[in-house]
Order: sequence, then C-alpha cells, then structure tokens
Amino acid sequence: MSVNAPQPTPDDPPDALLDHLSQLRRQARARSRGAWLPLLVFALLTLASALLYRQPFYRLPASGGGGYSFELPSYAGLPWNNRSAALSIAFWLVLAPLCYLGCALWYHTRAERSGVSLRWQTWVWSGLGLFGVLVVALVGQRLGWLRLPAGAPSNAMPYPPDSALSPLLAIALGLLVLAWVERSWGVAATAILYGGLATVMNLYGLGQIPPWILPPLGGSQDALVAAGPNLILLSSILLLGAAIIGRRRARSPRRVARPASRPA
Repeated sequence: MSVNAPQPTPDDPPDALLDHLSQLRRQARARSRGAWLPLLVFALLTLASALLYRQPFYRLPASGGGGYSFELPSYAGLPWNNRSAALSIAFWLVLAPLCYLGCALWYHTRAERSGVSLRWQTWVWSGLGLFGVLVVALVGQRLGWLRLPAGAPSNAMPYPPDSALSPLLAIALGLLVLAWVERSWGVAATAILYGGLATVMNLYGLGQIPPWILPPLGGSQDALVAAGPNLILLSSILLLGAAIIGRRRARSPRRVARPASRPA
C-alpha cells in the first residue's frame, strides 16, 4: 500500500477495517524481515574457510592414476587436509561469533530506523550457543578428553556418523532458527539444502554420490574431490537464497499507509 491509498473510516464495514489491519500486519512483518544479509554473510564465511585447507582446489590428473589422502577428523568443516587444527578451530571460534554480532547490529540498527523489530535475539543466541557447543566438542576431541560414539563405517557410508559434526552443520541449524524467527519457508529450504549437502559430504566423502541418490552403488564426481569446489557449491546455495529473498523483499511494499491528517 502506498501513502496515497484510501484509508478506512469509522463508517466502513467491519470487514474493510479488518482487511486493512491485516494488510498493515503483513507489511510490518515484511519490513522486519532481512534474512538475505545473514545468508550473504555466512555464504562469504563458508567461502573464506577454503583458506583452512591444503590444496583446496586439487584436481585429479586427466590422464588418470592420481590419488590423494587426508587425515580425520577435519576441524575446518569438510573431510580434506587442514593446514592446522588449531587454525581451523580459531577461525570458527572467532569469525563465526563476529558474523552473528555483525548481523545482530544490523538488525538492531534497522529496527531503530524503521520502527519495526524482529525477534533476532533468539536467532543470535541460538547460533552462538550452537557454535559454542561445537567448539567445545572439537577442542575436546582434539585434546582427547571427549570421545563421541563414532559408530562403524560401512561400504555405503565410509565415514563414522560423528563426522557429520562440523561448523557447516552449526551454520545450517542456526539458519533454521532464523527461518523460524522470520517465518520464512525460503530460508528454511536454503538451510536444509545447505546442511543436507554438508552432511552428505562429511559422511560419504567429497565427490561421492550416495547410493540412495544414485542406486544401486552410487557414483562419484572427480571435479568435487577437493574442499574448494564443494565450498563454492555450498556458498552458492546461500547466495542464491539471499538473492531470491532479497528480491522478494524489494518487491514487497516498503511504506505503510498513514492516516491523512484532518483539518482542525
């Protein structure tokens, strides 16, 4: 609704007044949403994590015969050789909270400017809590005083179930909380796709297609055997979600109608 839209009057029927109130509520909710920015921020953080790996864009020789190996567990997020476990833990311990705090400041400033607030605190505290639990688990595994039930790998799933525990999964779970706060199915779908792919990568290996996706034995994609291309794929999912959500918000009404002033 624009500021020139006709305003309801006391003489209007109740249905018209209720419809106008519903429109104002929808506009206020649309103005308070801003999930495109957290999606953009965590897409860039995901992409920046490529710096944590050795040879993140390694490619198998076209002539064949090449090979690669890596050590587990991986603290950077994907099953590929880390430059340093301490560097990976410090990266997520420092930068992830800074991303949350930056988004919190943006939500707060935006609410003060527009006069419409969102329960962003729920998302920020949940996200920081998830990363806190994750860092404690990773540091505990590193120091040897925390041993998670690893389970037994199989031919279908070569890595143990606890391999799914990664910073990327923490990002996905945090975005699901944001989807609930913003009541956005788009954010939820983006978070599920991002987290699902990250989990598959950690459980089945990079470049591997599980048999339940490509029966009966699964498959492989040589272009995705290293961490770099997979991080680009995961970042692209968040960037696409940010673009779609940002475009939808730009097309929504930006100004709420105000009652016209009456002469004294």
